[in-house]
Amino acid sequence: MKSTARSSSPTDSACVPTSGGHPSTTTTARRECFPYVRPQETGHHCDTEWIDFGELLIVADSTMEFNALRCTVEDLDGEQAVGRDYQWHNWTKSDSNEADKARNAMRRQTHVNDIPVRDFVEVCLDYRQMGLGGYDSWGKRPEESVTLRTGKLRDWGFTLVPKRARK
Repeated sequence: MKSTARSSSPTDSACVPTSGGHPSTTTTARRECFPYVRPQETGHHCDTEWIDFGELLIVADSTMEFNALRCTVEDLDGEQAVGRDYQWHNWTKSDSNEADKARNAMRRQTHVNDIPVRDFVEVCLDYRQMGLGGYDSWGKRPEESVTLRTGKLRDWGFTLVPKRARK
């Protein structure tokens, strides 16, 4: 499935804020999935004005963020990945390796070859993602100006336009 989008990030992005006037980019859902050794969400695009999937156009009221993948988010890192062991810490002798205690608290152990290629495309639309944010990889918080705080009501929207409704 091919898609075209007007977005500030033509490839997988850490979402650095920019100002409008972005070129449109054409890609496929298969190309959007980067084969990280440990699977994770990938192919995220920021400051997107619209996405055209051919049969469906999605137009943001302002801007939005999105990804479109040939797998589900749960395939990447979900509790539903039964049949895969939990990623145990084993930092101390007292750490538990009991599945009942790990459920919904620890990640399942997955690798890139565990991710199925589905016969559909899952599209995730977001207002924003805070992402990693900090200047280092050991926990420094992002600057306040780019931090998304919970508990704040955010109003955003988009319009779905089927191909038959376009002029």
